[in-house]
Amino acid sequence: AGKLVVRNASLQLAAGEIVGIVGESGSGKTMLSRAVMRLTPHAISRSAGDILLDGQSLYAMNERQLRAVRGPRVAMVFQEPMTSLTPTLSIGEQLLEGLRMHLPQAREEHMPRIHAMLERVGLRDTQRILSAFPHEFSGGMRQRIMIASAMLLRPALLIADEPTTALDAVVQREVMEMMLELTRENGTAVLLISHDLPMV
Repeated sequence: AGKLVVRNASLQLAAGEIVGIVGESGSGKTMLSRAVMRLTPHAISRSAGDILLDGQSLYAMNERQLRAVRGPRVAMVFQEPMTSLTPTLSIGEQLLEGLRMHLPQAREEHMPRIHAMLERVGLRDTQRILSAFPHEFSGGMRQRIMIASAMLLRPALLIADEPTTALDAVVQREVMEMMLELTRENGTAVLLISHDLPMV
């Protein structure tokens, strides 16, 4: 028998609500957040409990149903955006790919939405940004791009796992405020994972 990694975790989020999960490294915060997306490592299995989204069990869903949930209904922003962004694809290709997967319109119909979202997260020269690659940006700009990517589909729930850890204090605050403004505008619930209690 394996050992329990997360036990007795119970939480509930309403639309537009922000809930922080705070704990030291290794306490199971990330495992809990990945369980919500059903993205835990293969070696990890659920021993009990359930995760409900609008009353539907995520553990009763098949892979096709889960793909329809990830992105449009539940999105995630990770600690280090370079692990989420594909280094060989331009930013524009990556943002388009996410939209096309769930909204099968033509490229021309998606582009105004992408430009507007990049501007909304404080990135001005959107045409240049869309043709550039992840390594061409600072950590703060990459995190803004990741938040733009997550919010493009206006998810019901945003999971932010240590979203500002790799950034300096001033940029941390800017990114957090911008992310929370966006979620308020869209009525998105936020599950904020952090070891930084003052920031939460």
